[in-house]
Amino acid sequence: MIDQPLNILMLEDMKTDAELVKRQVQKAVPQAVFTIARNRAEFFEKIEWAVPDLVLADYNLPDINGLEALLHIREKKKFLPFIFITGILNDEEKVAEAVLKGASGYVLKENLSTLPEKVLDVLQKTKEQQSKAQEEERRWREAELTLQKVQAKLTKTADFEGKAEIKQLLEEVLNAIMD
Repeated sequence: MIDQPLNILMLEDMKTDAELVKRQVQKAVPQAVFTIARNRAEFFEKIEWAVPDLVLADYNLPDINGLEALLHIREKKKFLPFIFITGILNDEEKVAEAVLKGASGYVLKENLSTLPEKVLDVLQKTKEQQSKAQEEERRWREAELTLQKVQAKLTKTADFEGKAEIKQLLEEVLNAIMD
């Protein structure tokens, strides 16, 4: 169970389904705060100001599908967990496509009782991914700093055969790291 508040953006056009999802999520996250988007316009508006910690999305709505919503999220927020909650993702190709496009998981509406566990699992995996990404970023910054130090020492070193070539290679590596 997660005791701190969690901001959840839900893309769902059916009020009764939204209420059922809320009840299930609150079993894992009692202090969850929900923002509901019922259509395309509301989703694109609310994703900008809601600052969600998690997105729960139906797959088929009248004017938007879940993959479109997922792709929009992935363009802006790489690590934002995204779970489909739908009645129609029982097609293996659609499931595979959703996962390959970056969905964190899915739950069929007929199996909503599995949602609390899925939410906790997805949030834990997302936390681990973010930690790994931060560690990788830290290592890149350290490597960049080390290369800059080597480049500075090389500049101060007396001329020797191949010095210009080594400086050029260091500069290329630094430029590649900074891009």
